[in-house]
Amino acid sequence: MVEAGSNLGLGSIHVKTVIEPTPPPPPPPPKILGPFATMIKFSGFDGSKLRKESIASTRGIISAIIFIVFASCLMVETIILMGIESKPFTLGWAESNIYSFMSAQSFISAICLFSWTREKFLSQFEDTLARIRGLRLSTSQTIDDYTKFHRKAALLIIPIFGVILTNSFYTSISNKHFRDDNTTFFSTSSIFLVAPIIDLIGCVATSLAIITYVTVNVALNREIKHFNKELTNSARFQQLTLPQVLNTYSKRHSDILQLIRFSNKHTSKYATIVPFFTLVTVINSFYIIGSFKPILDSFEYILFIGWVFVSMGITISSFLPLVKIQENIVDTSEILMHDDVLQTCGDDQMHHTYRVTLDRCIHSNTKIAFLSAFNIDSVVFNRIMFLVPNIAELLIILNQPH
Repeated sequence: MVEAGSNLGLGSIHVKTVIEPTPPPPPPPPKILGPFATMIKFSGFDGSKLRKESIASTRGIISAIIFIVFASCLMVETIILMGIESKPFTLGWAESNIYSFMSAQSFISAICLFSWTREKFLSQFEDTLARIRGLRLSTSQTIDDYTKFHRKAALLIIPIFGVILTNSFYTSISNKHFRDDNTTFFSTSSIFLVAPIIDLIGCVATSLAIITYVTVNVALNREIKHFNKELTNSARFQQLTLPQVLNTYSKRHSDILQLIRFSNKHTSKYATIVPFFTLVTVINSFYIIGSFKPILDSFEYILFIGWVFVSMGITISSFLPLVKIQENIVDTSEILMHDDVLQTCGDDQMHHTYRVTLDRCIHSNTKIAFLSAFNIDSVVFNRIMFLVPNIAELLIILNQPH
Protein backbone atom coordinates (compact mmCIF):
# COMPACT_ATOMS: atom_id res chain seq x y z
CA MET A 1 0.00 0.00 0.00
CA VAL A 2 1.30 3.42 -0.92
CA GLU A 3 0.78 5.90 1.86
CA ALA A 4 0.50 9.63 1.42
CA GLY A 5 3.96 11.22 1.18
CA SER A 6 5.90 7.91 0.70
CA ASN A 7 9.11 7.71 -1.38
CA LEU A 8 9.41 4.78 -3.79
CA GLY A 9 13.15 5.25 -4.28
CA LEU A 10 12.82 6.62 -7.82
CA GLY A 11 15.26 9.47 -7.44
CA SER A 12 13.54 12.60 -6.37
CA ILE A 13 10.10 11.40 -7.32
CA HIS A 14 7.79 11.81 -4.37
CA VAL A 15 4.42 10.10 -4.80
CA LYS A 16 1.38 11.41 -2.98
CA THR A 17 -1.91 9.64 -3.06
CA VAL A 18 -5.05 11.69 -3.52
CA ILE A 19 -7.48 11.01 -0.71
CA GLU A 20 -11.03 11.63 -1.90
CA PRO A 21 -13.40 13.12 0.65
CA THR A 22 -15.97 10.69 1.92
CA PRO A 23 -19.47 11.94 1.17
CA PRO A 24 -21.56 12.49 4.27
CA PRO A 25 -24.13 9.79 4.99
CA PRO A 26 -27.68 10.62 3.96
CA PRO A 27 -29.83 12.05 6.73
CA PRO A 28 -32.07 9.54 8.50
CA PRO A 29 -35.78 9.56 7.61
CA PRO A 30 -37.61 12.25 9.60
CA LYS A 31 -39.79 11.10 12.47
CA ILE A 32 -42.60 13.55 11.94
CA LEU A 33 -44.91 12.11 14.62
CA GLY A 34 -42.37 12.50 17.40
CA PRO A 35 -43.76 11.34 20.78
CA PHE A 36 -47.10 10.44 19.20
CA ALA A 37 -45.44 7.52 17.40
CA THR A 38 -44.75 5.95 20.80
CA MET A 39 -48.33 6.62 21.89
CA ILE A 40 -49.63 4.83 18.79
CA LYS A 41 -47.36 1.88 19.52
CA PHE A 42 -48.93 1.37 22.95
CA SER A 43 -52.46 2.51 22.08
CA GLY A 44 -53.81 -0.88 21.07
CA PHE A 45 -54.38 0.31 17.49
CA ASP A 46 -50.87 -0.41 16.22
CA GLY A 47 -51.10 -2.91 13.39
CA SER A 48 -47.36 -3.16 12.72
CA LYS A 49 -47.21 -6.51 14.55
CA LEU A 50 -50.02 -7.92 12.39
CA ARG A 51 -48.16 -8.04 9.11
CA LYS A 52 -47.67 -11.38 7.40
CA GLU A 53 -44.13 -11.82 8.68
CA SER A 54 -45.01 -11.28 12.36
CA ILE A 55 -48.70 -12.04 12.82
CA ALA A 56 -47.99 -15.51 14.20
CA SER A 57 -45.62 -14.19 16.88
CA THR A 58 -46.61 -13.73 20.50
CA ARG A 59 -46.68 -9.95 20.16
CA GLY A 60 -48.71 -10.27 16.98
CA ILE A 61 -51.34 -12.42 18.68
CA ILE A 62 -51.54 -10.11 21.69
CA SER A 63 -51.83 -7.04 19.43
CA ALA A 64 -54.59 -8.73 17.44
CA ILE A 65 -56.58 -9.57 20.57
CA ILE A 66 -56.29 -6.06 21.98
CA PHE A 67 -57.30 -4.44 18.70
CA ILE A 68 -60.27 -6.78 18.21
CA VAL A 69 -61.51 -6.06 21.74
CA PHE A 70 -61.14 -2.28 21.37
CA ALA A 71 -62.65 -2.17 17.87
CA SER A 72 -65.52 -4.44 18.92
CA CYS A 73 -66.35 -2.21 21.88
CA LEU A 74 -66.50 0.85 19.64
CA MET A 75 -68.56 -0.99 17.03
CA VAL A 76 -71.07 -2.34 19.56
CA GLU A 77 -71.49 1.08 21.14
CA THR A 78 -72.08 2.61 17.70
CA ILE A 79 -74.67 -0.02 16.76
CA ILE A 80 -76.56 0.42 20.04
CA LEU A 81 -76.56 4.21 19.79
CA MET A 82 -77.61 4.07 16.13
CA GLY A 83 -80.51 1.84 17.13
CA ILE A 84 -82.01 4.35 19.56
CA GLU A 85 -85.48 5.35 18.38
CA SER A 86 -86.87 8.76 19.13
CA LYS A 87 -89.38 11.13 17.61
CA PRO A 88 -87.71 13.31 14.92
CA PHE A 89 -86.70 16.85 15.89
CA THR A 90 -86.96 16.12 19.61
CA LEU A 91 -84.11 16.68 22.04
CA GLY A 92 -83.65 12.92 22.42
CA TRP A 93 -83.40 12.52 18.64
CA ALA A 94 -80.73 15.22 18.30
CA GLU A 95 -78.78 14.06 21.33
CA SER A 96 -78.71 10.43 20.19
CA ASN A 97 -77.46 11.64 16.78
CA ILE A 98 -74.52 13.36 18.47
CA TYR A 99 -73.52 10.31 20.49
CA SER A 100 -73.99 7.79 17.68
CA PHE A 101 -72.16 9.71 14.97
CA MET A 102 -69.26 10.63 17.25
CA SER A 103 -69.01 6.99 18.26
CA ALA A 104 -69.00 6.04 14.57
CA GLN A 105 -66.17 8.44 13.79
CA SER A 106 -64.16 6.97 16.68
CA PHE A 107 -64.62 3.50 15.17
CA ILE A 108 -63.55 4.71 11.71
CA SER A 109 -60.55 6.49 13.27
CA ALA A 110 -59.50 3.25 14.96
CA ILE A 111 -59.75 1.30 11.69
CA CYS A 112 -57.75 3.94 9.81
CA LEU A 113 -55.06 4.08 12.48
CA PHE A 114 -54.74 0.29 12.41
CA SER A 115 -54.59 0.27 8.60
CA TRP A 116 -51.93 3.01 8.42
CA THR A 117 -49.60 1.21 10.82
CA ARG A 118 -50.16 -2.26 9.35
CA GLU A 119 -49.48 -1.13 5.77
CA LYS A 120 -46.28 0.77 6.71
CA PHE A 121 -47.80 3.98 5.41
CA LEU A 122 -45.94 6.24 7.84
CA SER A 123 -42.51 4.66 7.39
CA GLN A 124 -42.83 4.72 3.58
CA PHE A 125 -44.03 8.31 3.71
CA GLU A 126 -41.06 9.36 5.87
CA ASP A 127 -38.56 7.55 3.62
CA THR A 128 -39.89 9.28 0.50
CA LEU A 129 -40.01 12.63 2.29
CA ALA A 130 -36.34 12.25 3.28
CA ARG A 131 -35.40 11.59 -0.36
CA ILE A 132 -37.29 14.69 -1.52
CA ARG A 133 -35.64 16.78 1.17
CA GLY A 134 -32.29 15.76 -0.28
CA LEU A 135 -33.21 17.59 -3.50
CA ARG A 136 -33.56 20.97 -1.79
CA LEU A 137 -31.24 23.77 -2.78
CA SER A 138 -31.09 25.01 0.81
CA THR A 139 -31.75 23.51 4.20
CA SER A 140 -34.26 24.87 6.65
CA GLN A 141 -34.35 23.79 10.27
CA THR A 142 -37.64 25.57 10.77
CA ILE A 143 -39.76 23.45 8.46
CA ASP A 144 -38.06 20.24 9.61
CA ASP A 145 -38.66 20.92 13.30
CA TYR A 146 -42.04 19.61 14.49
CA THR A 147 -41.53 20.32 18.20
CA LYS A 148 -43.86 23.31 18.31
CA PHE A 149 -46.41 21.49 16.18
CA HIS A 150 -46.37 18.52 18.57
CA ARG A 151 -46.96 20.84 21.53
CA LYS A 152 -49.90 22.51 19.79
CA ALA A 153 -51.34 19.13 18.84
CA ALA A 154 -51.09 17.94 22.44
CA LEU A 155 -53.00 21.02 23.60
CA LEU A 156 -55.64 20.77 20.89
CA ILE A 157 -56.61 17.18 21.72
CA ILE A 158 -57.32 18.06 25.35
CA PRO A 159 -60.88 19.25 24.50
CA ILE A 160 -61.58 15.89 22.83
CA PHE A 161 -60.87 14.03 26.05
CA GLY A 162 -62.42 16.75 28.20
CA VAL A 163 -65.78 17.05 26.45
CA ILE A 164 -66.34 13.39 25.56
CA LEU A 165 -65.30 11.94 28.92
CA THR A 166 -67.07 14.65 30.92
CA ASN A 167 -70.27 13.97 29.00
CA SER A 168 -69.84 10.23 29.41
CA PHE A 169 -69.32 10.38 33.18
CA TYR A 170 -72.13 12.90 33.59
CA THR A 171 -74.69 10.76 31.76
CA SER A 172 -73.57 7.62 33.61
CA ILE A 173 -73.74 9.22 37.06
CA SER A 174 -76.95 11.18 36.50
CA ASN A 175 -78.52 8.34 34.46
CA LYS A 176 -79.66 10.93 31.89
CA HIS A 177 -78.71 9.18 28.72
CA PHE A 178 -80.97 10.96 26.31
CA ARG A 179 -84.27 12.75 26.41
CA ASP A 180 -87.57 12.61 24.63
CA ASP A 181 -89.23 16.01 24.46
CA ASN A 182 -89.17 17.32 28.06
CA THR A 183 -88.96 13.93 29.74
CA THR A 184 -85.66 12.39 30.76
CA PHE A 185 -85.20 8.85 29.51
CA PHE A 186 -83.68 6.58 32.14
CA SER A 187 -81.82 3.49 30.99
CA THR A 188 -80.05 0.75 32.86
CA SER A 189 -78.45 -0.65 29.71
CA SER A 190 -74.96 -1.95 30.45
CA ILE A 191 -73.57 -0.03 27.48
CA PHE A 192 -74.17 3.21 29.37
CA LEU A 193 -72.64 1.85 32.56
CA VAL A 194 -69.36 1.03 30.79
CA ALA A 195 -69.60 4.00 28.41
CA PRO A 196 -66.76 5.98 30.10
CA ILE A 197 -64.31 3.14 29.43
CA ILE A 198 -65.41 2.73 25.81
CA ASP A 199 -65.40 6.48 25.28
CA LEU A 200 -61.84 6.66 26.63
CA ILE A 201 -60.83 4.13 23.97
CA GLY A 202 -62.66 6.23 21.40
CA CYS A 203 -60.88 9.39 22.56
CA VAL A 204 -57.48 7.73 22.09
CA ALA A 205 -58.40 6.52 18.59
CA THR A 206 -59.88 9.88 17.59
CA SER A 207 -56.94 11.91 18.89
CA LEU A 208 -54.16 9.77 17.44
CA ALA A 209 -55.90 9.43 14.06
CA ILE A 210 -56.48 13.16 13.61
CA ILE A 211 -52.91 13.95 14.76
CA THR A 212 -51.45 11.42 12.31
CA TYR A 213 -53.63 12.67 9.48
CA VAL A 214 -52.87 16.35 10.09
CA THR A 215 -49.14 15.76 10.62
CA VAL A 216 -48.78 14.00 7.27
CA ASN A 217 -50.55 16.82 5.46
CA VAL A 218 -48.60 19.48 7.35
CA ALA A 219 -45.37 17.80 6.19
CA LEU A 220 -46.63 17.88 2.60
CA ASN A 221 -47.61 21.53 2.89
CA ARG A 222 -44.25 22.51 4.35
CA GLU A 223 -42.37 20.71 1.59
CA ILE A 224 -44.30 22.16 -1.33
CA LYS A 225 -44.27 25.63 0.25
CA HIS A 226 -40.48 25.45 0.59
CA PHE A 227 -40.32 24.26 -3.02
CA ASN A 228 -42.31 27.31 -4.12
CA LYS A 229 -40.01 29.60 -2.13
CA GLU A 230 -36.91 28.22 -3.83
CA LEU A 231 -38.64 28.25 -7.24
CA THR A 232 -39.53 31.93 -6.76
CA ASN A 233 -35.93 32.83 -5.90
CA SER A 234 -34.59 30.95 -8.92
CA ALA A 235 -37.12 32.66 -11.18
CA ARG A 236 -36.19 36.07 -9.77
CA PHE A 237 -32.52 35.54 -10.63
CA GLN A 238 -33.39 33.94 -14.01
CA GLN A 239 -31.80 30.62 -13.01
CA LEU A 240 -34.68 28.58 -14.45
CA THR A 241 -33.23 29.15 -17.93
CA LEU A 242 -30.36 26.83 -16.94
CA PRO A 243 -31.26 23.30 -18.15
CA GLN A 244 -29.89 21.51 -15.10
CA VAL A 245 -31.73 23.78 -12.66
CA LEU A 246 -35.06 23.45 -14.47
CA ASN A 247 -34.74 19.66 -14.77
CA THR A 248 -33.99 19.38 -11.05
CA TYR A 249 -37.06 21.42 -10.17
CA SER A 250 -39.21 19.37 -12.54
CA LYS A 251 -38.05 16.07 -11.04
CA ARG A 252 -38.51 17.34 -7.50
CA HIS A 253 -41.98 18.67 -8.30
CA SER A 254 -42.97 15.32 -9.79
CA ASP A 255 -41.78 13.52 -6.66
CA ILE A 256 -43.77 15.87 -4.40
CA LEU A 257 -46.99 15.32 -6.36
CA GLN A 258 -46.43 11.56 -6.32
CA LEU A 259 -46.00 11.70 -2.55
CA ILE A 260 -49.26 13.66 -2.26
CA ARG A 261 -51.09 11.02 -4.31
CA PHE A 262 -49.52 8.28 -2.21
CA SER A 263 -50.70 10.03 0.95
CA ASN A 264 -54.20 10.55 -0.48
CA LYS A 265 -54.46 6.87 -1.33
CA HIS A 266 -54.04 5.96 2.34
CA THR A 267 -55.86 8.86 4.01
CA SER A 268 -58.81 9.30 1.63
CA LYS A 269 -61.12 7.01 3.61
CA TYR A 270 -60.55 9.07 6.73
CA ALA A 271 -60.97 12.40 4.92
CA THR A 272 -64.16 11.34 3.15
CA ILE A 273 -66.01 9.70 6.06
CA VAL A 274 -64.96 11.21 9.40
CA PRO A 275 -65.80 14.84 8.50
CA PHE A 276 -69.32 13.78 7.53
CA PHE A 277 -69.92 12.27 10.98
CA THR A 278 -68.51 15.32 12.74
CA LEU A 279 -70.56 17.68 10.55
CA VAL A 280 -73.72 15.84 11.62
CA THR A 281 -72.59 16.37 15.22
CA VAL A 282 -72.06 20.09 14.59
CA ILE A 283 -75.54 20.47 13.10
CA ASN A 284 -77.28 18.60 15.91
CA SER A 285 -75.31 20.46 18.60
CA PHE A 286 -76.27 23.82 17.09
CA TYR A 287 -79.86 22.60 16.86
CA ILE A 288 -80.00 21.64 20.55
CA ILE A 289 -78.40 24.91 21.68
CA GLY A 290 -80.81 26.96 19.58
CA SER A 291 -84.03 25.01 20.26
CA PHE A 292 -83.82 23.56 23.76
CA LYS A 293 -81.84 26.06 25.82
CA PRO A 294 -84.76 26.72 28.24
CA ILE A 295 -84.96 23.04 29.34
CA LEU A 296 -81.20 22.47 29.65
CA ASP A 297 -79.36 23.12 32.87
CA SER A 298 -76.21 25.24 32.70
CA PHE A 299 -73.83 22.29 32.79
CA GLU A 300 -75.57 20.50 29.93
CA TYR A 301 -75.67 23.70 27.90
CA ILE A 302 -71.89 24.12 28.30
CA LEU A 303 -71.39 20.48 27.31
CA PHE A 304 -73.26 20.96 24.04
CA ILE A 305 -71.20 24.05 23.29
CA GLY A 306 -68.17 21.83 23.89
CA TRP A 307 -69.55 19.32 21.37
CA VAL A 308 -69.72 22.12 18.80
CA PHE A 309 -66.08 23.07 19.34
CA VAL A 310 -64.80 19.48 19.32
CA SER A 311 -66.72 18.34 16.24
CA MET A 312 -66.02 21.57 14.36
CA GLY A 313 -62.33 21.32 15.28
CA ILE A 314 -62.08 17.78 13.86
CA THR A 315 -63.97 18.86 10.74
CA ILE A 316 -61.74 21.86 10.06
CA SER A 317 -58.61 19.82 10.82
CA SER A 318 -59.76 17.25 8.25
CA PHE A 319 -60.41 19.79 5.49
CA LEU A 320 -58.03 22.73 5.96
CA PRO A 321 -54.69 20.91 5.34
CA LEU A 322 -56.06 19.54 2.06
CA VAL A 323 -57.21 23.03 1.07
CA LYS A 324 -53.75 24.45 1.73
CA ILE A 325 -52.12 21.72 -0.37
CA GLN A 326 -54.27 22.68 -3.34
CA GLU A 327 -53.50 26.36 -2.81
CA ASN A 328 -49.75 25.63 -2.75
CA ILE A 329 -50.04 23.62 -5.98
CA VAL A 330 -51.83 26.56 -7.61
CA ASP A 331 -49.05 28.85 -6.37
CA THR A 332 -46.50 26.66 -8.16
CA SER A 333 -48.34 27.00 -11.47
CA GLU A 334 -48.61 30.78 -11.05
CA ILE A 335 -44.88 31.09 -10.41
CA LEU A 336 -44.18 29.23 -13.65
CA MET A 337 -46.76 31.13 -15.68
CA HIS A 338 -45.44 34.50 -14.53
CA ASP A 339 -41.85 33.72 -15.54
CA ASP A 340 -41.68 35.60 -18.86
CA VAL A 341 -38.02 34.78 -19.44
CA LEU A 342 -38.64 31.05 -19.20
CA GLN A 343 -41.72 31.22 -21.45
CA THR A 344 -39.80 32.94 -24.24
CA CYS A 345 -36.79 30.65 -24.01
CA GLY A 346 -35.77 29.45 -27.48
CA ASP A 347 -34.48 26.06 -26.34
CA ASP A 348 -37.04 23.42 -27.39
CA GLN A 349 -36.04 20.91 -24.70
CA MET A 350 -36.31 23.49 -21.94
CA HIS A 351 -39.66 24.70 -23.26
CA HIS A 352 -40.88 21.10 -23.24
CA THR A 353 -39.74 20.63 -19.62
CA TYR A 354 -41.46 23.88 -18.70
CA ARG A 355 -44.74 22.80 -20.30
CA VAL A 356 -44.61 19.35 -18.68
CA THR A 357 -44.07 20.87 -15.23
CA LEU A 358 -46.85 23.42 -15.72
CA ASP A 359 -49.30 20.83 -17.06
CA ARG A 360 -48.47 18.61 -14.12
CA CYS A 361 -49.54 21.40 -11.75
CA ILE A 362 -52.79 22.02 -13.56
CA HIS A 363 -53.95 18.54 -14.52
CA SER A 364 -52.55 16.19 -11.85
CA ASN A 365 -55.26 14.65 -9.71
CA THR A 366 -54.13 15.43 -6.17
CA LYS A 367 -57.52 16.08 -4.59
CA ILE A 368 -59.50 13.95 -2.15
CA ALA A 369 -63.24 13.80 -2.76
CA PHE A 370 -65.45 14.38 0.29
CA LEU A 371 -68.02 11.55 0.38
CA SER A 372 -66.45 10.51 -2.96
CA ALA A 373 -68.46 13.32 -4.58
CA PHE A 374 -66.89 16.73 -3.87
CA ASN A 375 -63.19 17.41 -4.48
CA ILE A 376 -61.89 19.22 -1.41
CA ASP A 377 -60.54 22.66 -2.22
CA SER A 378 -61.13 26.18 -0.92
CA VAL A 379 -64.45 26.52 -2.80
CA VAL A 380 -65.94 23.30 -1.43
CA PHE A 381 -64.61 24.04 2.06
CA ASN A 382 -66.21 27.50 2.10
CA ARG A 383 -69.51 26.10 0.86
CA ILE A 384 -69.56 23.48 3.62
CA MET A 385 -68.76 26.08 6.27
CA PHE A 386 -71.61 28.20 4.90
CA LEU A 387 -74.18 25.39 4.68
CA VAL A 388 -73.64 23.71 8.05
CA PRO A 389 -74.88 26.53 10.35
CA ASN A 390 -77.70 27.27 7.93
CA ILE A 391 -78.89 23.66 8.03
CA ALA A 392 -78.91 23.88 11.82
CA GLU A 393 -80.84 27.14 11.61
CA LEU A 394 -83.37 25.50 9.29
CA LEU A 395 -83.91 22.69 11.82
CA ILE A 396 -84.46 25.28 14.55
CA ILE A 397 -87.06 27.05 12.41
CA LEU A 398 -88.85 23.78 11.59
CA ASN A 399 -89.02 22.94 15.30
CA GLN A 400 -90.69 26.21 16.21
CA PRO A 401 -94.40 25.88 17.07
CA HIS A 402 -96.69 27.20 14.36
